[in-house]
Amino acid sequence: MIAVTSLVSLAVNTTVNPWRVTPMPWSSQKLDPYRDISSQIRTGKAGIVRANPKIDVGLVGSSRVANGLDPEFSGWQHQSVVNLGCSGGFIYESTALARYLMAERKVGLILFGVDPGDLSSKTDTRPMGDYHASPLAGNEDHFNREIRYMIGVSTFEASLETLKRASRHEQTQYSPKGLRAHPKKKGQRSQLDFIKARIQGEAEFDVPDTSKPAVNPDKARVLEDLMRDARSRGVRLITFIHPTHALMNARAADAANPPVVFEHERRAVLELAQKVNAETFDGPPIEVWDFADYHPLNCDPLPQDRESTMPHWGDLGHYSIEVGNAIQSRIMNWPTPIPGAENYGTKLTAETIEPWFNHVREGYKAYLAGPGVGDVARKEQWIAEGEAKKK
Repeated sequence: MIAVTSLVSLAVNTTVNPWRVTPMPWSSQKLDPYRDISSQIRTGKAGIVRANPKIDVGLVGSSRVANGLDPEFSGWQHQSVVNLGCSGGFIYESTALARYLMAERKVGLILFGVDPGDLSSKTDTRPMGDYHASPLAGNEDHFNREIRYMIGVSTFEASLETLKRASRHEQTQYSPKGLRAHPKKKGQRSQLDFIKARIQGEAEFDVPDTSKPAVNPDKARVLEDLMRDARSRGVRLITFIHPTHALMNARAADAANPPVVFEHERRAVLELAQKVNAETFDGPPIEVWDFADYHPLNCDPLPQDRESTMPHWGDLGHYSIEVGNAIQSRIMNWPTPIPGAENYGTKLTAETIEPWFNHVREGYKAYLAGPGVGDVARKEQWIAEGEAKKK
């Protein structure tokens, strides 16, 4: 009986292949739009690597990449591009995904997103999701993990759910190439209410000093090792610092002496690249871009009512696909798809970093004195209200 059950599970799981980790000649291509990886994101992103025999470009990072960088953007033309961004996944998981991609496929280019605040944080997101149950964990429980993909009950349940979605033609959150194009709406809360709740509930919106927190040496080491690995494999690795909405870390008290938010982190990323680029490898040098400034794209006014939304931002941390397309276009030197994005972000070098930081400081000063005045006041009022409720 156990043997029969195992054979049935094997047949169903490898045909449906719900997380794309067991691609077989008989796996159904028709089911691809209905494979939902949202409950097993790390497993599913590794599955996207396994499911694509040819990958030219990998887009790697956190939910900012998952939600914002379109692997099927027209600029890529006929190249095979996959989005390997993971919700809640920061440097430890992102580097693991980049390494997995380089080990499994002869990839030519990786765009690697770095979240402001991650490099100085002690947070390790690997225990928080399915990392240790995914192929990213390497040899850790490798045999049992691969058996689970073939005949496991959880895989069989995921296969049945995939078949149900297919029978209903139900849209999944993630595209077959990994873009979270259709995020699930959580309730009917407006964008304004969501942002207010986040501001009142999370300390990151009122960090006393976001300009120069100490860089986490272990995370810096992991990023440096990835840079070195990419160069040794001949992979072009472009690291880029994500933008956040200007209001995210803005404080009225900064007006007199505006800092460069997370300045130490930005310098550290460039310094790591310079260090690795000074070593002898056949691969191309590491490149670094920075999009965290006060460009108009990063300064959408808050919605004025519950029916309105910001045109370029889902919340204060996640930019739209249109902005993501502008980021890709700037990095790759393509025509920008948004008017005014021609000067969005900059490539960091030893020559450009100080002028760029002066530009960031001036932009912050102008934001606090002009378009951001009202929104910063609202934000600080919300914070005060939240603090009052705690007393």
